[in-house]
Amino acid sequence: MSFFSELKRRNVIRIGIGYAVASWVIVEVASVLLPTFEAPDWILRAIVLALIAGLPIALLIAWVFELTPEGIKKEDNVDTPEEEVFKARTARKADLTIMALLTLALSYFIIEKIWLSGMVRGNMDAIAVLPFSDMSPRRDQEYFAEGLTIELLNMLSRVADLKVTGKTSAFQFKDYKGDFKAIGKTLKVGTILEGSVRAVDDNVRITTNLIDAEDGHTLWSANYDRKLNNIFQVQDEIARAVVKALQAQLFETAEEPEERVVSAEAYTAYQQGNFLQGQLTVEDQNSAIKYFERAISEDPGFAEPLVGMANAKLMLALNMVAIDRDVGIGEATGYLDQALRLDDELADAHVAKALIKQINFRDYVGAELDLKRALDIDPKHITALRRLGTIYGMQGRYEEAMGTFQVIIDRDPLNSPTYSNYSYNALAAGELSVAKEMIGKVLEFSPDSVFANFQLARVHMAEGNLADARVAIEREPHPVWKNIGLGMISCMEGDTETGTAIADELIEQREIFNAAEIYNLCGDTEKVFELLQQAAKDRDPALTEMKLSWAMTPLRKDPRWQEILEVMGLPK
Repeated sequence: MSFFSELKRRNVIRIGIGYAVASWVIVEVASVLLPTFEAPDWILRAIVLALIAGLPIALLIAWVFELTPEGIKKEDNVDTPEEEVFKARTARKADLTIMALLTLALSYFIIEKIWLSGMVRGNMDAIAVLPFSDMSPRRDQEYFAEGLTIELLNMLSRVADLKVTGKTSAFQFKDYKGDFKAIGKTLKVGTILEGSVRAVDDNVRITTNLIDAEDGHTLWSANYDRKLNNIFQVQDEIARAVVKALQAQLFETAEEPEERVVSAEAYTAYQQGNFLQGQLTVEDQNSAIKYFERAISEDPGFAEPLVGMANAKLMLALNMVAIDRDVGIGEATGYLDQALRLDDELADAHVAKALIKQINFRDYVGAELDLKRALDIDPKHITALRRLGTIYGMQGRYEEAMGTFQVIIDRDPLNSPTYSNYSYNALAAGELSVAKEMIGKVLEFSPDSVFANFQLARVHMAEGNLADARVAIEREPHPVWKNIGLGMISCMEGDTETGTAIADELIEQREIFNAAEIYNLCGDTEKVFELLQQAAKDRDPALTEMKLSWAMTPLRKDPRWQEILEVMGLPK
């Protein structure tokens, strides 16, 4: 008798298959139940290792012992007629049991791992809301069209299991004339919602279409003819109707949006303020503030315009330096406190509070808590995720930062700044291939993007590839970043005279941190700490990125470096 035939006779093969299937069932059950009871991760690993260790023991027992009508006995290589009948009957039962278990396992794999994972459904549970077009004769309803689009984005984001493409990516297809399949492929969505607004006097017609991105077919469409004397009610009615239509097409149930009551005049002014604030000029910010003030005057209980006022003041004080910093931050804080007293569930208000704590007080712990509060309210809030990732990076928590940025990219795949932030953290963490891949995405979207070629040059420098670093830096359109990169490369090539000359130019321009990076690449550590200590004394905000500096990585264990981190409120 062959060895394989002996294995079959002694049921070793059946025992092996049965043991493997049973082990898989145990692991699957454990992976579901253990998290429910908050069991530590090592328990599941211990179960898996124990089952693996038990397999040879089970096979050995099957080889040495046999099951007979009298019970388990040591194998004697001689079967009586009665034992042969018993073993044949037992083998058939064992085969049926194994087949049933295998059928269940295969069914589970098909349903859970393939069907429910989306491999069969594709991206039908992922949607992009394209900017609605303004088809009004005077083309004066763009603020209404954009406001409606954002309202739909916000409402759809609250639908469970629906992946909604972020505004940054979706708005890149404003007035796009190409085919929907290309949009779906770019944004990785299976459905697209698009529409238009046409207003004449106080009458408005809004057209909506839900499109299958794969074949361009219309899944659902509707027209809404309404009066424009209450813009908020019109927007809310349409948004709710579209959500319900989407649920009918894609989902069975979802939470009903909350009712909101606000005067039409206040909401009109608020939407106009929001539209102007997005234009990012001093004049537009000041105009937005006037609209927000009008909204607050029309409806003092309407909290959102207060958040808009705060964001406009912060923009003018911090980004544009158009008003006194302390005055702007103080006024913004007052508006946010007032807004949160009216509605503590405003995610945007918590995000703005976090920015003030981060920038003005260097309270990174408090800022992190505010951002997490915002994400509790709206888990898909792009700005909250981006700023949380930024704080993680400042603290040297690179893996958490990159994980947070990946969440944004999954939802907003054309969000170039997020790819830059990801690359920045990957470079600081020493993950050069990831850093190159991420900044490569930015250059793929926009070859002339500011900072991107500078970052690519830094990655090449970290690789020791100075020739490609020079090619990249010559393509950098921003003169300051280009000059910094040239100084870095000069130092690495041994031309310290040119490198330090560029660093001294930067010092005159108050770019102290970047000058210190160049001096470090030139090997002048004492000059580096002289500059960093002066910058810390001046409370230079650029020092908040110390832990993200690739060029000064070798200094991280220097006691003087640790002292400066402490001054800046960063963890050592």
